[in-house]
Amino acid sequence: MTERDGTGRNRFGFAGVLRGIAAFAVISLLFAQIVIVALRYVFSIGAPWATDLLTYLFFFIVSLPLAAVLLYDESVRVDVFNQRFPPAMRRVIDRIALLGLLFPAMSWAAWKAVPMVQTSWRVLESSPTLGGLPGFFILKTITALVFVTLAVVSLILGLRPSLYGKDTKT
Repeated sequence: MTERDGTGRNRFGFAGVLRGIAAFAVISLLFAQIVIVALRYVFSIGAPWATDLLTYLFFFIVSLPLAAVLLYDESVRVDVFNQRFPPAMRRVIDRIALLGLLFPAMSWAAWKAVPMVQTSWRVLESSPTLGGLPGFFILKTITALVFVTLAVVSLILGLRPSLYGKDTKT
């Protein structure tokens, strides 16, 4: 959650904050799931909002760290051929993936999400579940912002002289 600056001291970065929020959401999700199961099966109390709470938390767990994963090249790769390529070839492949695949896909997704978000805000959309949590329009907005963020990050990374801030990538 912290990064080291040039002096060797720890400092909090944006990616670290997002990871911290996601970690808090994981712990909250586990705790909420235990409470919901106990209420439902031990005390026979069910609440429609409980399922929405789990969905919202899972959404935050998945979406918040995406930009940090891309920025720091921390994704899991299952490559058959990539390990055999020299580092220069891997950098070219990464640039093609960032600029030719990820940037256009995320830009298109963000563009297509705008009308959905506008409509959702216009009616202040709540959960599709009867008796669910309000604020569904916020999740749709965050979805669109994640697409925009990934498009911008992929464009910046793809155009940088040193990919992922590293001169040599193994």
